[in-house]
Amino acid sequence: LPARHLQEAVPVQQPGQPVVAGDVDDVDATCAELVARGVELLNGPIDRPWGVRTASFRDPAGHVWEIAR
Repeated sequence: LPARHLQEAVPVQQPGQPVVAGDVDDVDATCAELVARGVELLNGPIDRPWGVRTASFRDPAGHVWEIAR
C-alpha cells in the first residue's frame, strides 16, 4: 500500500455519526483488495495504542467503515 496509508490515524467523521465496524483476518490484505477495487482508504492500516490494527473507508452511500484485527 502507498506510504500515505501508513501514517497516523485521522478523524473520518463528525462526532455523533455512526461508524460501521467489522473484524477481518488480515487488515493489510483486506486493504490491498479494497484499494485494488478502487476504494480510497480514509486512514490505516494502523496499529492502535490499544493493540488493534485498523483501517477506515467510506462506502458509496457515505457510511464510514472501520475494519479491525
